Amino acid sequence: MVHRIVRLLLCFTTTTLMVVVSYAPASAACTKNYTVKQGDSWWRIAEKNDTTLKRILKLNSAKQSTRILAGDLVCVPVVKPIATPPPNTFTRAEVAQFIRDAWPDELEERALAIAQRESKLQPSALSGSKCCYGLFQIYYRWHTAWLPQVGVTSPAQMFDPRTWLSTKLLLEQ
Repeated sequence: MVHRIVRLLLCFTTTTLMVVVSYAPASAACTKNYTVKQGDSWWRIAEKNDTTLKRILKLNSAKQSTRILAGDLVCVPVVKPIATPPPNTFTRAEVAQFIRDAWPDELEERALAIAQRESKLQPSALSGSKCCYGLFQIYYRWHTAWLPQVGVTSPAQMFDPRTWLSTKLLLEQ
């Protein structure tokens, strides 16, 4: 009988310690939860949800050293796309011609291949994670440093294949 009570107490203590060590689930006020998967880390969760590590940690009142386990719920921000694609009003032939006109002769076939691979020559393409835009599926937020130098100043311009024509003009000057 004493042996059974000791095993029961040991089991209870172990379970209690596991709950204390594990990350507490996201609060009820959270608008979007993410279920932690095997191999996830705070950084990987932030990357998967198109946000920063700092923001994920702040939303969850956590530190980088806070342990998370598979199955835990983590609060993640709801990320809205920067731009919504307009209806596609260009044919594939028109898009191909825009690319041929915009790119130097020695690069135009490669540009066409990339646009075909990334968007199937659809200028209104928006990636599944809503981060990458247009023919070449460029991640606008990550490339805001150089895109204005080639005349792209808003994500909406990424959906217009004619944008690349003006880019060529800027590069030739």
